[in-house]
Amino acid sequence: MIASLALVVALGAAGNDAGILVSAASSLRGVIDEVVEAYRELHPATDVAINTAASGVLLRQIEHGAPVDLFLSASMEEIDLLEAQGLVRTRRAFAVNRLVVVVPGGRSPPTSFEELSAERFERIAVGNPRTVPAGRYARESFDTLGLLDAIESRLVFGENVRQVLDWAVRGEVDAALVYATDAALVADRVAIGPVAPPRSHSGIFYEGALLEGSRNPDLALQLLEFLAFGPGKQILSRKGFMTPPDTRFVIPPQ
Repeated sequence: MIASLALVVALGAAGNDAGILVSAASSLRGVIDEVVEAYRELHPATDVAINTAASGVLLRQIEHGAPVDLFLSASMEEIDLLEAQGLVRTRRAFAVNRLVVVVPGGRSPPTSFEELSAERFERIAVGNPRTVPAGRYARESFDTLGLLDAIESRLVFGENVRQVLDWAVRGEVDAALVYATDAALVADRVAIGPVAPPRSHSGIFYEGALLEGSRNPDLALQLLEFLAFGPGKQILSRKGFMTPPDTRFVIPPQ
């Protein structure tokens, strides 16, 4: 079930005693629905509403009072910011991703990230680094690899990673930087190029945060555990997400 922020607020105001409100990063769209369906097979009495957007947008919604129980972010930075405000009860890392270059179908992708500076890549789509973790990772890579000055004027910013991917599918840009899991969804309509060198950007760790304002913390934690350690983990793996090493699990003392 996909819920807009307005619906999320409405459900929160209604005080749904058996409900969980989940805000999930855009790159989890689809897979989180499958996880929730599997979860509800085991817990049919629990209603789950899902709101998807860029992680930075979801962060702002939570800061402005959206009654979210569980926040699933495509980076740790947003969780860190909420934790600094005292809004996080518990957090878990549950997946790892990679950043890749894609180009419209029928075109030749670059053989390396450095080749993005070639003249044929006139429009390069990335997520808005202010709100989209994928855009932040992309900018970090360009900077680390010494490419930023050469390509900065060619960057086209999307409001979430799926929008960036759509531009590549429709041939509206010459290249786009998206997550490997997103690229796999449209592998028949784009050509997939190189993976960003892992050391050129921060680790792409997805984290879930049980929020202090949760109306149903036990249910929200149950869903997070289902995602990180239970059947949800297998669903994520099947969709191309990798499992984080144990050192990335952040579990505050009880």
